[in-house]
Amino acid sequence: MAHIHLDDYFRVIFEEGILNVPVNRQNLRTSAMRFLEKRQELDHADASLQSKRNEFEVVREKIRERREKLNKNEEKAKEALLKFDRFIKDNDAKRSRGVKKAELQKAVVAQKEKELEDLKKEYSILLSKRDQLSNRVTRATVYHVFLTTLMKMSKKFEDITHLIGRFDTLLATRDQLLEQGKGAETHAERQHVELRRYVSEQSSVLLQLNNTLSKLQTELDTILAQACKLENTWNNIQSTAAKETLLLGQVKFGILNLYHVVGAETGEEDGVQVEDSVNQLEKIHVFIQDLTDISCGVSL
Repeated sequence: MAHIHLDDYFRVIFEEGILNVPVNRQNLRTSAMRFLEKRQELDHADASLQSKRNEFEVVREKIRERREKLNKNEEKAKEALLKFDRFIKDNDAKRSRGVKKAELQKAVVAQKEKELEDLKKEYSILLSKRDQLSNRVTRATVYHVFLTTLMKMSKKFEDITHLIGRFDTLLATRDQLLEQGKGAETHAERQHVELRRYVSEQSSVLLQLNNTLSKLQTELDTILAQACKLENTWNNIQSTAAKETLLLGQVKFGILNLYHVVGAETGEEDGVQVEDSVNQLEKIHVFIQDLTDISCGVSL
């Protein structure tokens, strides 16, 4: 398409040049030659460009093939890397299992060695016990001989077992008696503790009673002192009352005498009672008032 447009362009330019430029055959020939030269240069440039395009296509195809090859190599490398990674992981797992197995075997060996040492110690202890039992049997032979001789000397026992049974019975009886004695001692100790507790409680009660008695005695002394004071006060009151009663009697007697002096009567219907000193004083007051009024009238 670029080649066609270029031809059209030159054709238009050429036609315009022919139309606008005066016809000159020499110039026309020169222009045609230049046009042909330019046309040849253009064709040469197109051929060179096409060659470059072909070379570029070849290079691009090679690059594409190389890229595909590189992609394949990359895939192969990835697969190889994955295989190598799996190989490493498998080796690590095998090594870990081997280490664990070795550690387990080592622990089992250590456990077996410990068990062997324990068995050796137990065997040594059993040998020691066997020797001790053998020595005890040797020492007990003397007692067997003694019991045999004792059974032969005594007619009460049929064999050594019967003799040992009798001895065990006596030991059991002794233990029972000792236990009963301990029980009696425990009971006596308990009774003694109870007695001490009772004495302590009664002492506390007695102390409280003594304190209460002391308080009551103090209160009694206080009450007696107050009673003595009240008795003295009562005696004083009685003495004062007797004096005041005597004085009151004298006053009443004087009022009664004055009442009689003024000529008033007692004990009658119009009179005043002997004990009514107030009315007697009123009568005396009225008499004195009348006497005063009369005296004032006489003076006038």
